[in-house]
Amino acid sequence: MLSAYRIDRKHPAALTAVLLMLASAVVRLVYFWGKALTPVLLWVHLVNVVAAALLFAVMILALGERHASLTVIPVAMGVLFFMVKAFTFESLFHTVFCLTLYLAVFVLYTLTVFGILPTKKLLYPLFGLPFLYHLLVEDMINYVFANPQPPLFEWLPEISVLLIMAGLFSLSIALEPKSRA
Repeated sequence: MLSAYRIDRKHPAALTAVLLMLASAVVRLVYFWGKALTPVLLWVHLVNVVAAALLFAVMILALGERHASLTVIPVAMGVLFFMVKAFTFESLFHTVFCLTLYLAVFVLYTLTVFGILPTKKLLYPLFGLPFLYHLLVEDMINYVFANPQPPLFEWLPEISVLLIMAGLFSLSIALEPKSRA
């Protein structure tokens, strides 16, 4: 099945998405550099996420014009990361809620870029609302108003996650139906 959308690599939102994903990879590399990680944690928290970010950037810049649907591959890699991360949450409700959200991200994004869903407008709240929730609720509790407040370096994994979510939101803006091309 062909892509129903295209991504103009010169579109400001596409360039923003690329920069946000690459920044996420850099932040993640800085945080995990030199840390002793088990092979599983190394794969889940570093290799998979950095590889997904790099693949995301390459696909937008090199293949987005004709094959935007290929971006489902790095999106699936990112969803895998987030799903594994969900199993570390303290609340079963939070874990189940987030697993459902992450699965919805993959399904709705895939159905959108392949043209099965006739609009990309569902992607805006799908990517934007979790970003806002993290930024305005979770991050305020866990970082800004925490007592004691964690050192800024310990914020880096969350900053990486925020960059990923913002990158996906930017990508949803950059998606253009092929019929307009």
